Amino acid sequence: MAVRIIALLAICFATVSLPCFGQEAEDFPDQSLTREQWQQRVQDARRRSEEFVATAREQRPDTPITPAQKEQEAADRALNDPTLHLGDVISTGKGFVVFVGRDEEHRPNDFVSTPNQPHPR
Repeated sequence: MAVRIIALLAICFATVSLPCFGQEAEDFPDQSLTREQWQQRVQDARRRSEEFVATAREQRPDTPITPAQKEQEAADRALNDPTLHLGDVISTGKGFVVFVGRDEEHRPNDFVSTPNQPHPR
């Protein structure tokens, strides 16, 4: 039995191509960079990151977002969700609605209000 296992392993190792065990040097273009070039790339990336953060901070609204605005934004995102399927229920500020549409672009008539049923206690 041990001979069969050893023979099977030998066949497997013989049929596996050697590049699977390690990638060629051409697959890593960064390995030919000098230390200075690599540090320059890191500094450039850091600068781009800092610029992104600064821009994001500048675009913050001057007035805080109210809870009602947050609720409306969340409801709009849910109503425009392209992954909705027939029968999905969505909670909005005006209550629950059921998705009855088919397309990725939703229209107001793609949603039907659910009947108001008391919550069991």
